[in-house]
Amino acid sequence: MSRPSNAAHVTLADVAAHAGVSRATASLVLRDTGSLTEDTRNRVRASMNELGYVYHRGAASLRASRTQSIGVIVSDISNGFTAELTVGLEEALAAAGVVALIANTLESTDRQELLVRSMLERQVDGLLIIPAIGTTRAMAERLSTVGVPVVIASRDIAVPGLSYVGIDNVTGGSCAAEHLLTHTNGPVAFLGGFTELGPRQDRVAGIKRALATASDAWLEVDIPGPPNGSWGLETARRLLDDGSLPPTIICLNDQVAFGVYRALREARPEGPSPVRVVSFDDVAEAALWEPPLTTIAASGHEVGVRCADILLGRIEAPDGPTVRTLITPTIVVRESCGCLV
Repeated sequence: MSRPSNAAHVTLADVAAHAGVSRATASLVLRDTGSLTEDTRNRVRASMNELGYVYHRGAASLRASRTQSIGVIVSDISNGFTAELTVGLEEALAAAGVVALIANTLESTDRQELLVRSMLERQVDGLLIIPAIGTTRAMAERLSTVGVPVVIASRDIAVPGLSYVGIDNVTGGSCAAEHLLTHTNGPVAFLGGFTELGPRQDRVAGIKRALATASDAWLEVDIPGPPNGSWGLETARRLLDDGSLPPTIICLNDQVAFGVYRALREARPEGPSPVRVVSFDDVAEAALWEPPLTTIAASGHEVGVRCADILLGRIEAPDGPTVRTLITPTIVVRESCGCLV
């Protein structure tokens, strides 16, 4: 690659992309710290030379006056996907010497506003937010003017000035239904999730799109609800009691699926249930259940890492462009869908 004509505008994020590493890794090479292989260090240094990267000491001085902290405001850290997201985020931030200050909104927009103010009072260098249910466009637009970089994760609110990282949930829903269609037909259930939230809406849209290609499969039961195991357990028990549980179930997430599993085991303690189950997220426990859970791998860890890279890049270059990233999920086939693996 030829050297850019205006090397002064080459950022550390450009160097990282050229070298095929994260921005945090490139920063470690620049500061000659961290546990990196010599090959990685040489590759990053070669990219710096090839791109003509210039170390801006004035910007470095400004960075030194920062708090080296990121405010992380999530809806519910006990959710498996959110927990993995925060782990990925913290790992990437730690590599750059930045700490995460984490708080829960508990799905309260009033608490969310309070936490945003509190984080800004603590002079965080940036914010990552999973918006609470009920977050309006006006609320999101105010976030774009708070004076620090803001990244929205998981629940999209398309507002200029705010970067976003999430999962391609339409593709994920289609993938789940398409796989089940290779096993079975007839009525399908989708269980869990709040109707107001985009991830649920997109997953249902993807499921319906896939089922529309089959003449003998349809979405018969569609029940929204809290994305947790207790709700999945009670809902599956009720459907089993009144005989309306379809033989094929797609759950909003693995937690809901774990609750459904418990109800199926109660109803059929003598052996495996004939009901086929697929869910979303692929949290660590999904492989440990019996039968192991087939799930759409929407990597919360990867979302967290991507968010960290965007925030670190925007902190270094505040006038840089906002970024919208959709991660394409993949299916992890185990046994709950009917496969023998």
